Amino acid sequence: MVVGMSSSPLFKRTPLFVAVSTLISISTYSYALDDQTQQLPTIKVQATQNDESSEKTKAYNIKNSSSATKLNIEAKEIPQTVNVVTRQQIDDFGLTSSRDILNNTPGVTVNSLETERSVYMARGFEISNILVDGIGFPSSVWNYNDTNPDSFFYDRIEVIKGADALTNAFGDPSATINYIRKRPTKEFQANAGLSYGSWDTQRYEADVSGSLTPNGNIRGRLSAFEQTGDSHLDRYSSEKNGIAGVLEADLTDSTLLTVGASQEKNKPNANNWGALPLMDSSGKQISYDRSYNPNPDWAYWDNTSRNAFIELKQKFLETWSANLSYNYNEKERQSQLLYYYGYPNADGSNVDLTAWGGKEHNKLQTADFNLQGKFDLLGREHEAILGYTFSQSEQNDKQKSGTILDSNVGTCTRGTVPNTYEAQCTTGWASWTPNNISWSAFSDAADYTQRNQSVYAATRLHLTEDLKLTLGANYVQAKSEGTSYSAPMNYDESKVSPYAGITYNFTPEYTGYMSYTSIFRPQTSIDETTGKVADPIEGKSYEIGVKSAWLDNKLTGTLAIFRTEENNYPLRPTDSHPLNRTSAISDLRSQGVEVGLAGQLTDQVNVSMGYTQFSLQDLKNGGAARTYNPTQSFNLLTTYSPTQLPKLKVGAGVKWQSKITRFDPTYSTYLKQSDYALLNLMASYEVSPNFTIQANADNVTDKKYLNSFTDGQAFYGEPANYTVALKFKY
Repeated sequence: MVVGMSSSPLFKRTPLFVAVSTLISISTYSYALDDQTQQLPTIKVQATQNDESSEKTKAYNIKNSSSATKLNIEAKEIPQTVNVVTRQQIDDFGLTSSRDILNNTPGVTVNSLETERSVYMARGFEISNILVDGIGFPSSVWNYNDTNPDSFFYDRIEVIKGADALTNAFGDPSATINYIRKRPTKEFQANAGLSYGSWDTQRYEADVSGSLTPNGNIRGRLSAFEQTGDSHLDRYSSEKNGIAGVLEADLTDSTLLTVGASQEKNKPNANNWGALPLMDSSGKQISYDRSYNPNPDWAYWDNTSRNAFIELKQKFLETWSANLSYNYNEKERQSQLLYYYGYPNADGSNVDLTAWGGKEHNKLQTADFNLQGKFDLLGREHEAILGYTFSQSEQNDKQKSGTILDSNVGTCTRGTVPNTYEAQCTTGWASWTPNNISWSAFSDAADYTQRNQSVYAATRLHLTEDLKLTLGANYVQAKSEGTSYSAPMNYDESKVSPYAGITYNFTPEYTGYMSYTSIFRPQTSIDETTGKVADPIEGKSYEIGVKSAWLDNKLTGTLAIFRTEENNYPLRPTDSHPLNRTSAISDLRSQGVEVGLAGQLTDQVNVSMGYTQFSLQDLKNGGAARTYNPTQSFNLLTTYSPTQLPKLKVGAGVKWQSKITRFDPTYSTYLKQSDYALLNLMASYEVSPNFTIQANADNVTDKKYLNSFTDGQAFYGEPANYTVALKFKY
């Protein structure tokens, strides 16, 4: 079978394909040697960290989390909403990228502005804090995510709603995303996968883990993936691959050393920069073919991300540990891009073009040290943590400009007298893609360094057996120096952000909670009313709710009412109605409700679902803000294994969002996307203990929809598409 696949044109003979094929051969051969009456041994995964991996539990929920307070406590007793997409959900529904996962996370909106950049939002605000194992650095201005990490290296993704002062007091009060890495297992395990899908999409995966010494005191894990494929968009294609390795060593019975490194590469071709202009010169919204992509073959935006980390954990006094970690991240991006903008005429003219190329380089170093454990006071045991974090991000970019030489390009006069300028523009856009271009030499574009220092402390006091109070604070000193594309990147600010939460167990099944937390973010924008750098953005989150756990914690539920405020926020042109605007820096307030259910309904049914509804108001200018962001959303992932056929699993995923609009001041009209729902289906069958076949179908109703039009441009989401996967394990 392996030979047949490798010779097929559907599966290219790449190094990773050969490795996967070898692993599959070993797995199937070893199974064939077993006596038919002999049962294969059960694979056991031994967690060496405080939290149990979702890979081991195969559940749709988790029991404990440290993502919100840095204290490893029951998720039911965390006084904030916590949403989790586990490894089992990722595997069941083929969620191979970060965007896939977050698109299926209740209460999170993925604004896919371009093929390579997106903005994640929650409760009406942009998500700036994206961490790996609790460590990270806030995203840049406007919170563009210019990478889309693959999911293969992670056990799960946890999303903490609202501001999160203890984890990271620098950022926006929307949510914190925390990627939890896969870790080595003591018992040997190996798995591999091959898949083929729509648009010639091919994917290969391999993952091996286990002890490297007879007594298991040194453990390792090596994972790799490769994916290539075209797209529903004309000319657009991408290639990505990655490799990650992690080693754990028990230096003593109380000392754990962990080191790891990873690399991911993504090479898109004919990607967009910006997207399609959505309004024509008469003020009417344009409808394109879903596949329409005017970007040329010479456009690309290659990205390489590297990470290395080391962790040392020393246990002492039975219940305490000293934890030291260091993370090094490096990101390199090279690009040649073409930007279309304007209001097209019916004949395809009047669209402006800007060609640009870049070399972007970021280096991020983060070190964290903390002491955490338990202490006795007034006859009860309590938890506490005290720590320090240092982060430094260095950005260095170069840029070049391009001139289109094709005969289809004209020159248009733009602006208003006396501030007019000449721009390249199309004479016939829809039937033409630029081919001839000359480039300038590279010049310096950005050179700035950001440093954050943080001292944090928290304690959870067990006032009674059922009543617990969490108190904490995070002092952050933030400094930045340099310039970014001619704009200054200078600030020097500090602030103490408090955290308070209380939980009460009404019964063993139901827990009520309240919480308050805050966050801040220095800015470099100018306040037009004072002519000075604007005050730091300040965010506050209030939440009250009830959490529940049934069926021995196999099924959990949440009901939360929240209110989130963000003050001194520099508005985008489309963040509020421009005709009502009196202040470019405003205060925003979001308030709403979230309901969720996750876990095992029965022995045959797993479910993860959530509904979110909120309103977002501009308090200074009045009216609704950010109407391009849906204010209602519903997510569902569920699977069912029939009792009569336990090796069969079928499932469905639903994503629904309410309508969105964006006001265009040029024509005093709105861009619109009506509410829509996407239906995804899956089915898998365990042919043997070593081999499973799985099929996934996404957007099976073939719904046509726009991804997002935050800036008045958009491209269409994927039509109906299908994937078949062969999965092997040992």
